[in-house]
Amino acid sequence: MPRFSDQPKGSLRPTSAAHRLRDAVLAAVLGAGAVAWVVFPGGLMVETPSFGQPEILTPGEEVEVVTRAAVPWFTRIEGLTLERGPIRIPVPLQTATGRGARPTALGRLPSDCPPGNYDLVARAGTRESRARRAVAVLASIPERFTVAQITDLHVGYTPEGEASVGRIVDELDRLKPDLVVVTGDITDDGNWDHFERAQRVLDKLTMPFVCVPGNHDRRGFAGYLSSFGLPYYSVKFGHWTLLGLDGGHGWDQFTESQFAFIGRELDAAQPGRVIVLSHIPLAGKRSIKAHAGDAIALLERKHVPLVLSGHWHYGGGYEAANGTPIGAQTGTQFVTTAASGGWPHVAPNERLASRGFTLVTVDNGRVASVEYCGFDSGAAREANQ
Repeated sequence: MPRFSDQPKGSLRPTSAAHRLRDAVLAAVLGAGAVAWVVFPGGLMVETPSFGQPEILTPGEEVEVVTRAAVPWFTRIEGLTLERGPIRIPVPLQTATGRGARPTALGRLPSDCPPGNYDLVARAGTRESRARRAVAVLASIPERFTVAQITDLHVGYTPEGEASVGRIVDELDRLKPDLVVVTGDITDDGNWDHFERAQRVLDKLTMPFVCVPGNHDRRGFAGYLSSFGLPYYSVKFGHWTLLGLDGGHGWDQFTESQFAFIGRELDAAQPGRVIVLSHIPLAGKRSIKAHAGDAIALLERKHVPLVLSGHWHYGGGYEAANGTPIGAQTGTQFVTTAASGGWPHVAPNERLASRGFTLVTVDNGRVASVEYCGFDSGAAREANQ
C-alpha cells in the first residue's frame, strides 16, 4: 500500500458523510478541550470551596472538593493539600471520582491540623489548581458565637469609601468575631480589578468570612464568580448552615430553581440552625418580589432565627405596612446593615447617616443581641464578651 504522500494527485476519493461527521465531532471535542484548557489554567480548576465560600471546619472533619477540568471524564483528583506560607498539610483522600463534568474528592483533615486560613491545592496527575483561602480551620465552633456583618462595600466608588472599608476590616480584626459575612455590592461597577482589590482588603481578616453577590456585582458578574465563587450556596459552620442567596439580579432574583434550592437546603439543615444571607431584603421597599413572600413564610416555618441583608445603606429590620416587625411573632429576625463603603443613607426616624457594620450574638440557637456599630461615631465594643 502506498503512503499517503506517494499517491498521485487526484487519486483520493471524496470524503464520505460519515467521515465528515467524524472529523467535525473530533474538531469540536478538541476545540472545546483547548478552550477549557485556557479557561481552567493547567486543565484543572477548583470550583468549591472558594475564597468567598470556604469550608469552615475543625480538625478531623471532612472537606469536599468540586473541580472543573478540561477533560473531566479522564480526570481524577489524586491529592489534596492545605497550604499557608511554608506550611504544607496533606489531606488524606477518602473518595475521588472522575465521572461527570465536575471531578470531586472527599478528604479528611488531620486530627492535629493547626487552626488558620489555608489555600487548597488539588492535584490530578501533573495538573494542579490552587483555591485561595478556601479552607478555614477552627479549634472549635461554640454554640454562643458572634457574627459581624459588613455590606455594600462598593469598592471603586470613592477613595473615602474604600478607606472606610479598610478601617472597618482593621476594627473587626481587633474585635475578633467568630465569623464575618459580606452581604453584597462588594464592588460598585463590577470591574475585575475592583473585585481583586476587594479580595486583598478582605484577605486581611484573620477570621473566616463568606460573601454573597449584590446587584452592583452583577455589572461584571464573571469577575465576581472568578473572585468569590458561586452565586448561591450553603456552607456549614459547626451545627449551623450559612445559606447564601443570590438576591442581586434585579428585584425578582428568586427564580424557581433558587427557591427549590432554598427548600432543599432547609430540609437538610438542623432545625433552627440556619443563617440566611441575601443582599436585597426579602420585604419592604426596593426588595425582592418573586418568591419573596413564599421564602419568608418558608424561613419562618423552618424556624430560621436570622436573615441578614444590605442594599438599603442603613440599618434596621423588616417592617410590614402597619409598622409591625416582620418575623416578630415567629422568632425570625430580619436585619439590614448600613453601607460599609458606599454612600450612607439616613434611616427612617434617624437624623444622621454613617457607615458601619453590625454585630450579632447568637446563643444556643437564638439571636441574643443585635448591635449596629456606626464606625464614624466610634461606636464599637469588644466582641465575644
